[in-house]
Amino acid sequence: MNDANSALFEIRDISVRFGGLMAASEVSFAVQKGEIFGLIGPNGAGKTTIFNVITGSIVPNQGDILLEGQSLLGKRPDQIARSGVSRTFQNIRLFSQMTVAENVAIGLHCQPAYSRLEAMLGLPKVHRAERKVQKKVDTMLEVFGLSQHRDQRAGNLAYGLQRKLEIARALATSPKLLLLDEPAAGMNNDECFELEELLRSIRRSFDATIVIIEHHIDLMMSLCDRICVLNLGKVLRIDTPAEIQQDEAVIQSYLGSRREHENEQ
Repeated sequence: MNDANSALFEIRDISVRFGGLMAASEVSFAVQKGEIFGLIGPNGAGKTTIFNVITGSIVPNQGDILLEGQSLLGKRPDQIARSGVSRTFQNIRLFSQMTVAENVAIGLHCQPAYSRLEAMLGLPKVHRAERKVQKKVDTMLEVFGLSQHRDQRAGNLAYGLQRKLEIARALATSPKLLLLDEPAAGMNNDECFELEELLRSIRRSFDATIVIIEHHIDLMMSLCDRICVLNLGKVLRIDTPAEIQQDEAVIQSYLGSRREHENEQ
């Protein structure tokens, strides 16, 4: 599982500096095809910075990002998305005034199958492509249990359903790599369990490769194949959940304080 040469995705020695702050320092890890790979660490550890580097929102000071052996460095966010990287955000970013079905369709239209001229002329190719989009939308809504809400405004959905919709939209493009930024944020224990089952189902049904940031430790330890622990912008350890939970440095820097906080609540 750890052979970088066969990895679907790899980060090599990524460093990001904001003025005098080192947000990431020589961060490296490799993710295998079909793996669920976790990023954990205290607030400010550099987790979201790494996601922003992967998706092209931040240009690193050094290092490289490889998808199937091809560098993503220097590409625009839209080019990276078309290369096969899709993500969700810690703060849900849906088009709240659009319907559930329209939100999923928007994800598919990010990779248009026809030109503007062909659309203006109403060529048969356009109609075929639109039928294909609607079929994919129907499939995604069914998989995520959202079919009954297809014509409802996204902003009117319950919080847990909005999370599902955002993941459905990200997955609609059949990405090679799916990045999930705190998908369990704001969820109760029952909703977290449902999310875990959903993500396992996504891996099975879509042969998905997932990198996930999450503060819900029990979810991460149960769900992930391997976990990378970040602290102060550096990699503290990369290992299986079982090994991570036994690491004294990890316990002292993160797990211990997290569990004490959760026990107090």
